[in-house]
Amino acid sequence: MAFIPATLKPDWIRTYAAVVLAVALAVNLITSFSLYVQALTIPGMKESFGLSYTTVFVLVVALSISRVISGLLSGAMASRYGGRWMVTVSVFAQAISMGLLGWSPNYWVALLAMVVVGVSSGAALTPMMGMLAPWFQVTDRGVAAGIAATGGSLAIIFTGAIVPPLTEAFGDDAWRYTWYVLACTSVVIGMVCVSFIREAPPGVLTAARPVAPTPGASERRPAGRSPTSWPVQVYTNPYVWLITGMAFCSGFVHGILTSSYGAYLEIEHGIDVAVVGALFMSIGILSITSGVGSGALSDRVGRGMAFGVTFLIEVACHSLFWLAPELTYFVIASVLAGFALRSTYTICAAAAGDYVPVYMAPAAFGLMGMGAGIGSTISPIIAGPIADLTGTLQWSYAMAAAVAVLGATLGFTLHFKGRNKQLAG
Repeated sequence: MAFIPATLKPDWIRTYAAVVLAVALAVNLITSFSLYVQALTIPGMKESFGLSYTTVFVLVVALSISRVISGLLSGAMASRYGGRWMVTVSVFAQAISMGLLGWSPNYWVALLAMVVVGVSSGAALTPMMGMLAPWFQVTDRGVAAGIAATGGSLAIIFTGAIVPPLTEAFGDDAWRYTWYVLACTSVVIGMVCVSFIREAPPGVLTAARPVAPTPGASERRPAGRSPTSWPVQVYTNPYVWLITGMAFCSGFVHGILTSSYGAYLEIEHGIDVAVVGALFMSIGILSITSGVGSGALSDRVGRGMAFGVTFLIEVACHSLFWLAPELTYFVIASVLAGFALRSTYTICAAAAGDYVPVYMAPAAFGLMGMGAGIGSTISPIIAGPIADLTGTLQWSYAMAAAVAVLGATLGFTLHFKGRNKQLAG
C-alpha cells in the first residue's frame, strides 16, 4: 500500500496526459461494448432471424477474428503513420456499423455488420492504447493503462444496466435498440476523439511527428531507424513475443471463463440464474480495481513479476472451479476472477512501450492483442468437444488452470531474464 499516495497525486495529472488518458478510457468503453453486449443481444438475434446455435456462433467468431486481425494491422500502421486519425475514423466507422447491425433485416447483413464492428473496434482500441506510451514515464504506464482499462470493466456493468430496461420497453426488438444506443454513444466518443486526441507531448519522437527529442527526453531512437519506417524490430523482439505468449494464455483462460461460466454454474450445478447473474456482475465490478491495481504493481515490481502474480491468481481461480464445484467456492473463484480479469490486458498495454521505442508501442500492443484474440477464439472450440465427450465442463477449467500455470512460468521468466529491460525509454 506504500505506493498509493504516489498514484493518487501523480505528476501527469496536471498535464495534457490526463486528457489523453480520459479519451483512452472512453475508447476502451465503447470498443469493449462490442464484446460484452453480445451475451445479451445474441439470443434476440437468434429469435429474430430464426438461427441455429451454429450460425450464431459464426457471428461471434466473425467479430472476434476481424477484431484480432484489425488490431494487428492497425497497430503496425499507427506506428508508421500515427494513430490519432485512425482512432477517430474507426470510432465513427464503429458507430455506423453498430447502427447497421441494429437495422439489419437478415442474417447476412448482420454478419457483414459484425465484421465491420470487429474491424473498426480493433482499429480504434489498439492504436489508442499504444498512444499512451509517449505521454507517460515507464514508472507511470502501468497505472495509466489500468485506468484506461477500466473502460472495459464499465462496459460489463453498463451492459447489465441498459439492456434490461430496453428489453422491458421494446421486447423482442430490444437487441436492435441496444445497438442503436451504442451507435449514438460511439458518435459522441468520436467527437471527443476529434477534439482531444494528440499524438505525443512536444519533443517526443513519434511516427506522426518525426522530430528529434529534446535534451533529457526519455525517448531514444535506435540507430538507422526512422519513425516512418515499418516497425520490423517489434516482430523480431524476443521480449515482445514472450509477452504475446502470455497474452495468448490470458485470452485462452478468459475465453473458457466467459463461454462456460453460466452453463457450468446454472446447468451443471443448479445455481439459481439470479445468483449466477449477480456473481458475474461482481466480476465486472471487481475488475475495475484489478486493472489499476495490477498496473500499479507492475510499475513497482516489474512487468514480469506482475504477470506472474496475475497468472497465479488465475491458477487458484480455475482450480477452485475445477476441484471444488460448490457455491461457496464458486463465490471465492468469482472474486479471484474479478481481480484478474483486466490485469493481463493492463500489463500488456503498460509493457507495449517498455521494450521498443514508444512510437512503436501500437505495433507491439497489436501483436499482444493478436495473441490474446487467438487464445480467446480457440479455447471455446477446444473446450466444447471436451465437454461433449466427458459430459461436464469441469475439465475445461482444469485446462484453464494448466494454461495459467504456463502463463505464470512465462511471467517469471520475463522477470528474471530482464526486469523492466527497455530498448527505448
